[in-house]
Amino acid sequence: MKTVTIIGAGLGGLTAGALLSKDGYEVTILEQHNIVGGSATTFKRKGGFTCEVGLHEMDSAFEDKDKKKIFETLGVYDNIEFVKSDEFFRVSSKNIDFTMPDEKDEAIKMLSMKFPEQKEQILKYFLLIQKISDEFKKLSHARWWQYLFFPFIFSKILKYKKKSVKDVMDSLLDNEELKLILNANVGYYNNKINSFSFLYHAIAQNSYFTGSGWFIKGGSQKLSNYLASVIKDNNGKIITKANVIKINKDNKNIASVRYIHKKEEIELFSDIVISNMSPQTTYEKANVEYVEEKVSASSLLTIYLGFNRNLKSVYGKKAYSTFLFRDISSMDEYDENIDGDITQRGFVFVDYSQVDSGLTDESKSFGAICTTDYIQDWENLSKEDYKQKKKIVLQNYLDELEKEYPNIKDYIELAEVATAKTMQRYLKTNNATAYGFKATPEQFFRKPKVKSDKLNNLYFVGAWVIGGGFTPAIISGNLSYKKIINK
Repeated sequence: MKTVTIIGAGLGGLTAGALLSKDGYEVTILEQHNIVGGSATTFKRKGGFTCEVGLHEMDSAFEDKDKKKIFETLGVYDNIEFVKSDEFFRVSSKNIDFTMPDEKDEAIKMLSMKFPEQKEQILKYFLLIQKISDEFKKLSHARWWQYLFFPFIFSKILKYKKKSVKDVMDSLLDNEELKLILNANVGYYNNKINSFSFLYHAIAQNSYFTGSGWFIKGGSQKLSNYLASVIKDNNGKIITKANVIKINKDNKNIASVRYIHKKEEIELFSDIVISNMSPQTTYEKANVEYVEEKVSASSLLTIYLGFNRNLKSVYGKKAYSTFLFRDISSMDEYDENIDGDITQRGFVFVDYSQVDSGLTDESKSFGAICTTDYIQDWENLSKEDYKQKKKIVLQNYLDELEKEYPNIKDYIELAEVATAKTMQRYLKTNNATAYGFKATPEQFFRKPKVKSDKLNNLYFVGAWVIGGGFTPAIISGNLSYKKIINK
């Protein structure tokens, strides 16, 4: 029986571990936090609030064939309840108020009604992202001979592989507000719109339009805990509060992993090692020479809000995800805003009362404000200055939220700000990111690197393989699993 050590219990590590343990591998996961899940976690606060850390929406929980196969293999559908939102998102700014349907034909219809002069271009846009998505699905299962005809079989990928969202939007559409609406949720994937890979945009957005967005009832921790239970049920081990300090190698093979647990230094030997850490951090711990040429993505700021009332009972039916963009009306203005004063950035407000979230009892509700953040905004501050800056940020965002939800501050029972510095403390990632590498055209279109080319028995999972979020992490775990069993 082959032994596997997995460093990090994010969704990538948990997926790979669950699949391998079911196949008879002896799996041990070392997780530095006191819970599993990485970004797919929750925490509890007084008042009966379960706070969702960040992943409030999974694309295509049932329509994505690759993900569906993974979930069926692991019994996810029998143990996890997915709750569908009624729309993709709503975007509100000085000149825009539009609710985006999560079904493609309905989205085309509503966008064409709002922008009738752009109807033909809107149809072209949706056809294009569908074609690109179809080609990527075909590419992920391509046979060797299909690569000989790459320019013909994968013509759209070849044409757009170096294109940014700005490149394509400016060539395809004439209306700046329409461009912004189609990219309102760019924060799911990248900090800026203009520098975002159009291929990534096409795949991700099409997945929502064809398979909708889904919330895991009770919070994303439910999925993480379930995957962990699969590993344990198949004789695997998960050790939390395990801080990996060194990876020992024997020539081009990893021999063991050293970690500290309960103040004791322990050496764990195994045949295979899977890392949920970045390549740079992994190789540093293995004392392997490595220069990272790719740029890490930005971080996130999240404000967790517990309400003593059910917001839906107070304000009625509203969008599950509402992007409040202040005075932003174009992609350029969005990018300028997101690089500007942190107290004035556009943000998304997720109102969990609009779905059967299971995060609170019916008399209360939970919500979250989220926007792009940068670790440098919080560095070199004294403890008091850091605390004061968080108070200013909280007040400014709540003032803006109250314009959309009058008197909402009267219902707040819990308000907690998590900055990029918070992310770095819990995730311990480069640049405090949850996204992995920045999803620019230059960095996105590459073969997912799940197998190390420096150490024979080292594999990678997580955001650094494809990108951040539910689906890329889960798929990375499956890719690593396949690579191992095929080898």
